[in-house]
Amino acid sequence: MKETFGIIVGIGLAYYISLVLATFSKLFISRLRSAGQDTSRRLDERDGSSPFKFLPPISILKPVTGVDGNLRENLLSFINQDYPEFEIVIGLQSPDDPARDLVQQLKEQHPAKKIKIAISDYTLGYNPKVNNLYGMMPSADYDYMVISDSNVIVDKDYLRTNIDYFRNEKVGIVSNLIKGVGGESIGSLFENLHLNSFVVGNVSLLDYLGIKIVVGKSIFFRRSQFEQLGGLWEIRNYLAEDQMMGKLYEQNGYKVVTSPHVVSTTNHSWNMKRFINRHTRWAQLRWNLNKPGYILELIANFSLWSVAYLVASGFSTESFMLAMLSWTAKATGDSLMNSMLKTGIGLRLCLAAPLKDLLIGFLWIVPLVNRKTSWRGSQIKIARNTLLSPTN
Repeated sequence: MKETFGIIVGIGLAYYISLVLATFSKLFISRLRSAGQDTSRRLDERDGSSPFKFLPPISILKPVTGVDGNLRENLLSFINQDYPEFEIVIGLQSPDDPARDLVQQLKEQHPAKKIKIAISDYTLGYNPKVNNLYGMMPSADYDYMVISDSNVIVDKDYLRTNIDYFRNEKVGIVSNLIKGVGGESIGSLFENLHLNSFVVGNVSLLDYLGIKIVVGKSIFFRRSQFEQLGGLWEIRNYLAEDQMMGKLYEQNGYKVVTSPHVVSTTNHSWNMKRFINRHTRWAQLRWNLNKPGYILELIANFSLWSVAYLVASGFSTESFMLAMLSWTAKATGDSLMNSMLKTGIGLRLCLAAPLKDLLIGFLWIVPLVNRKTSWRGSQIKIARNTLLSPTN
């Protein structure tokens, strides 16, 4: 038995190391690209010949539900973009939404900026985010668009950096790497640790393997092109509307780009119930998108397997040493990834990463026994490709 557990832990650890290396490589490329763009911009100031001449107007779509976390600062990071022409369309699904006063105040405080507030209660399908976007689209003026969640905060060069990919007409979608920041509770810390290791690592590695993961926190696209492919109607009933949007483009011969330009998602005061609900839903999402890949996730969870061996062996010295080695490797690796991402999460907090992985391991079983989930107060069923349907 010990040989089997040792092999599984070894496989998981090797996979984890590949995630760390893939993330490092992606971020290194990002810094080289940023340095090259800075050089091009300086040349532009001297002779007027730069790729930054490609700066089409952009509509930023921000679906908002409630005042969550760092909403004011998140929206300000978009309002203050270093970009010549853009607009921000903020979507609310009720005139009584708690965020309405805040977004109205921001609009009044920045009269020189093109900020619109779209309030609608359209129901296009079972995905509430898509319903919100459907109500926002008519208010947007430009063909180039960005969909970005309300808890996302970005650097001032976010638009400039990502729009540059569309100089290649074969590019259909540009999505970004994401990192979790903030965190004033154990639920928030667990969320950020998961984003900054499992999520960013897998997105980076799979990108190198030619498998594109579209993350809905940040999606650039052309509206005219999207509508030719069926638009929001095609993704209205999917939980993973972002990933299905990416598949729609790939199936029609367009490139899906994962930009190494990192955006931040702010997670301040999550309780453990919210963390568990989110990752129960995400587990069901991944199971219904890619069952073989989901099974491999369990094998790769070496923190979980090291504890399984510890218990199965009756807490033998050998199993204890393997668990200590595994947990030290996980905490150290997560600390390195957070350092690369500049999240402010140090080694001391990363000591909680193996505990988070244990919880994720226990939640792994949920999709195998339960096809239902709770999302924004509604009970829904999840089927293949995350197709949603009502429970009754």
